[in-house]
Amino acid sequence: MIERLNYFLEYFGQLPPQQYGFTAGRSTADAIKTVSEFDRQSRKLGQKCCLLALDIAGAFDNAWHPGILARLWKLKCPPNIYLILRDLLRERAAQVTLGNSVSYKRVTEGCPQGSVSGPTLWNMITNDLIALLYNTPNVRMVVFADDLMIMIQGPSPSAILTTLQSTLQTIEDWCKEHRLEIYKDKSALMPMFIRNREVYIRHPTIVAWGINIVTKMRYLGIILVCKLDWYPHTQYPQQPCSLLQSHMRHVIPQPDDCL
Repeated sequence: MIERLNYFLEYFGQLPPQQYGFTAGRSTADAIKTVSEFDRQSRKLGQKCCLLALDIAGAFDNAWHPGILARLWKLKCPPNIYLILRDLLRERAAQVTLGNSVSYKRVTEGCPQGSVSGPTLWNMITNDLIALLYNTPNVRMVVFADDLMIMIQGPSPSAILTTLQSTLQTIEDWCKEHRLEIYKDKSALMPMFIRNREVYIRHPTIVAWGINIVTKMRYLGIILVCKLDWYPHTQYPQQPCSLLQSHMRHVIPQPDDCL
């Protein structure tokens, strides 16, 4: 069923290029390359830019089933596939047994990670956000599972912040529609290639959302810095590797012990 759904989405061009998670032929390396190329191109054009990293709280666990079905209906999914998915998602229940007591609760959300259908159904939700922001000027997106990377460029920090404010409003409305929430403690904004970040720190939208202004961030397993210098990333694995080496010394015989 999922193979047929993926074929339908690919055949009718419903797999947006901004989607890198659970997409054939794409990986974290491709997503990272897209982000770094956006920054370099913005600087080449003399534009300011910033990266906004957002994390969806409990993403797969909070995938709302009616929202998934509404998205499939909007895309004119073939009736046979739609009806099977509808039957798969409706009238689901969780059961808890305690002694001789059994309790049931209807389940209307959740796509378990590791399931066959989970990745595709989750992409259906995030693809809706991609479509909403697709025509927003000076905004690009990279989506990988529950990680959203919003890339914004403009002639000045004030122009970027204006775009950022409207973009965050769109994301907030999308979250309400799909009963999702952005994990604000993990959200981070990184202005690129600038020293003075006060204009970002004091902006009312940044303050209201509680977004951290950073000079480096961890993204898809690497360390991104505001100057696109990869040296900090090369130092990042050093500490765990040193710790692993120290532990291995206790279990691997030394040359003197083998005599």
